[in-house]
Amino acid sequence: MRAGRRRVTFVPLRGHLTAYALAGLVAGGLAAAGGAAAQPEPAPEGPPAPPTPIDHVDPTFGPMITIEDIRVLGNRSTAERLILRAVPLRQGERLRAADPRLVASRFKVLALGYFREVTISLEKGSSRGRVIVVVTVVERGTVALDRLWYGSSELAPYWLGLALTERNCLGTGLSVGGGLVHAGHGAITGARDQWGGELRLGAGGLGGTRWGAHGALQHQRGSEVYRVAGPPGSDARADLAAFRYTRTSVRGGPSFDLTPTLGLAADLRLERLDAAVPTGERTLDDGRTVPLDLGLRDGRSRVVSLAFGVDRDTRNDPVLPHEGSRVEAQLEVGSELLGGSYDFAVALARYERWWPVRPRHALGVRVAAGVVLGDAPRFDRIHVADVNRLLTPRVMGMTVAAAPPPDLLGTDNADGVYGQVGGNLIGEWAYRWFRRPRSIYGGDLFVAAGVWGLHDDGAVRAIGASGWRALPVDLVIDAGLRIDTELGIFEFTVANALGRVPRW
Repeated sequence: MRAGRRRVTFVPLRGHLTAYALAGLVAGGLAAAGGAAAQPEPAPEGPPAPPTPIDHVDPTFGPMITIEDIRVLGNRSTAERLILRAVPLRQGERLRAADPRLVASRFKVLALGYFREVTISLEKGSSRGRVIVVVTVVERGTVALDRLWYGSSELAPYWLGLALTERNCLGTGLSVGGGLVHAGHGAITGARDQWGGELRLGAGGLGGTRWGAHGALQHQRGSEVYRVAGPPGSDARADLAAFRYTRTSVRGGPSFDLTPTLGLAADLRLERLDAAVPTGERTLDDGRTVPLDLGLRDGRSRVVSLAFGVDRDTRNDPVLPHEGSRVEAQLEVGSELLGGSYDFAVALARYERWWPVRPRHALGVRVAAGVVLGDAPRFDRIHVADVNRLLTPRVMGMTVAAAPPPDLLGTDNADGVYGQVGGNLIGEWAYRWFRRPRSIYGGDLFVAAGVWGLHDDGAVRAIGASGWRALPVDLVIDAGLRIDTELGIFEFTVANALGRVPRW
């Protein structure tokens, strides 16, 4: 289950019709030439005309207008000042009727995360050439269920937890969130019960600027499973063992909105690790032995890193998209020069693009890739569940299942758990099943298929694979239903079910 996000509504006016409508709105109609021209009969009184929506037009087109006022409608629990400071316009400002900032305003307000729908429109002002900008919002519940963790595996007979976020605390725009999870332990040597907790804070538009800030505190008391003997994917408990660890991390930093759809963020991370890392060798099924490489220092160690990220989102609906794209990229660098115990760099990137092909139908593509360089801690390497949705993902950074991925192409990829290079390429068909204004906002049916890959030098050397079997790629498929609700987005999918039941 993932957190629900916000959507924007596009009003269906097209091309020059919008500009002409705006020109007519501002000019107030054309006066007849000469005194002898017949004057039109006054229109009968009736309900006021609806405000003229803003649409995508040539930014140099349309008459000059003056913003007489900016009004906000529909907000019940969100302070008006939070909305007004997100709008990149000011009272008294002169601009053309098709200025791109009018279109961008809806994305800027939408990016606050407090609203399900946002519409920007113009109303006639007190005199010719003066307009009133109307921002109409439809609020969604500000308490979001970010994650709901539950399931069972041979490694953890059960795990249960949740994470919540109040995205607009007391209408101030402050985001406060946290989570807690607990997992039992199975009959693996060295395993123990695991639990983790986190607290998150965030604020945007500090002091009415484009700057924001965020921070998080997280702690885990876990046990990490590893293989000591047997072939890849073996389900014999004697072939597995676990070591215990604790992690405490603090991270935080600033963010900056370059445009309503493009943002930058930076993070400083301070983390302390305490791990009882075993030494020894792994015995392969052919009798050979290889040294254990668990990717951590024994005893106490530190991670100190700096991360920089960029996010550009132009999708028409961040929860159930059918058009637009999103690009995310992050680079994290850790070094002993900063006071840490590890020298490494991690580069991650995601891209998705959606095309509407028929009414209620859309095709999308999702691409994700990551590269890990240097001596990265085990938990910062790419996990197989990060690239293969058919597997149980890590729960707040903790491993709760050890089932190997399905070997659909015969590439013998069961030994790859952590890797230095990984990613996936997935195509998806989505069908807009329903949309409604109530607490259950909408639902999409989807079918997805693609390829994933994860390369680990140590695993390839250990199993001695060559040729086709050495290629770290395989297929991934999924299908199901996504539902956007007041609390968040729920996924009822094949992959979601497989990740919550024992598969050994």
